[in-house]
Order: sequence, then structure tokens, then C-alpha cells
Amino acid sequence: MPANRKASRSSVPRPSPYPHTLREQMSSVSTLRGLVPTSAIRPDDVVILVIGKTGSGMSNFINKLTGMQPEDGAGELFSRTKGIYAYESYRNGQRFIFVDTPGFNNQKIPQSEVFGAITRWLKETHQHSIKLTGVIYTHSVMDDRLSATDMQSFQLITRLCGNEAADRVRLVTTMWDQVEQSMAEEMQKKLVSGQWRSLIKAGARPERFNNTSEAAWNIVQGLGNTKKTLLIQKEPVTICGRLKRWLGHSRVEG
Repeated sequence: MPANRKASRSSVPRPSPYPHTLREQMSSVSTLRGLVPTSAIRPDDVVILVIGKTGSGMSNFINKLTGMQPEDGAGELFSRTKGIYAYESYRNGQRFIFVDTPGFNNQKIPQSEVFGAITRWLKETHQHSIKLTGVIYTHSVMDDRLSATDMQSFQLITRLCGNEAADRVRLVTTMWDQVEQSMAEEMQKKLVSGQWRSLIKAGARPERFNNTSEAAWNIVQGLGNTKKTLLIQKEPVTICGRLKRWLGHSRVEG
């Protein structure tokens, strides 16, 4: 570039913050600040997948672990998560990779597309010998009732992980600082004794997140260093086929 010519911000093309499809969004990951491309994830990393319903605090949980903040003017960060994003953070010399995903019940993305993006990412990382240390499933205690979407998204988690990897799952209730303690505890009890019961029996563990960095790290470090292959990674063709048929027959309501 000639010395008398300066580049301006407006002259530099930028990728749209809202690609039309999840595939396009995933392909632009390496160009966005603070993100780790899938190809840069290593087998010795501690990889944590964070999933849940839209608005349950997935991205906020990751923010507490990485120190990242929501974009200015973006409102709640979860509303902008339309692709699979991997963020890195170091703790005691160990690199942690936290994977943010589109929320279930996202009004702009079909449930089947969210599921497809997650399964494609899991299959791709498995092909590179990447195993997960944990799966964080977030659920807001502000939801005083379980919707059809809550039930469907949780069933998806169960089918993705399988019983053998259930001990790698943490069922994390969020928004404890937004409601009365008694209401939050009642919701937690309802989940543990009801919908979550079978997965907890298989080895999953319920956790409370009180919106602090310390609380988030306590949950993550409680997973230890054990890595496991999820059921969807072991039997991708069989499980994907079953899930597609199940999604096709399952009506989602808010």
C-alpha cells in the first residue's frame, strides 16, 4: 500500500455478524476476536461443551470463565450466539476450551439446524481425536414451569451423551441472583426429582451457578480431567438417524 494512502475501517470488508446459516457462521469463526478455530483444539485441552435453551445463560457462564464481556449494544450475549464458538482460557497451566452453542428454542434457527450444527462439530472434533471432558447443560430457575422445549432439549442431551458418558454431564441451574431463594430451590427440587432424575441416576450431577467466576470454575474443575466419547460420536450414523426421526415426530412449543 502506498505511504500516502491510509486504510480506513470502512474500506476493510467485514464478515456479517449474522450469517444466513450456521454453516456460514462456523466458517467465519477464525476471523472473530477471542475465538479458537476448531482446527486449533488439541487432544490435551480440557474441552467443555455448553448447551441449553435460549436465555438460560450459556454465554454468561462462559463469560465468567474467560473474562469476556457481551458486545456493546448487543444486549444479552446469548441472543447473538448463532454458531459454534470455542473460547480458550488458562488455569494452572492447563488450557480450557469452552464451546458456546446456539440455544434450543431459538426463534431464528430451527431446532433441527441447532442439533445439526452441534452434531457436526462433535463428529469433526472426534475425527481429530478430541474427547470432551464435560457437557454443561444450563437451565434458568426463573422458568417456573417446564415447557415442551425444555423437555425436548433435555431429551436431546440424554440421547447425545448416552448413559456411559452421563458422569461427564453437569446440570447447571442459573439465574439464582434474579429470583427469591425459596422459588429457586423449589424449581431445583422439581428438576432433580422429576425430569433430571434418570440422567442423575446414570451419573450426571446437578449444580448451582450463582453468577460468579468462582462458582463457574468450581463447576468446571469438579469435572476433573477424565475425557469420554459421547454416544453421538461413537455411533454417529445410527444415533443421528434416530434423532432426526425423533425430531421429525416431536413438536416443539415454547
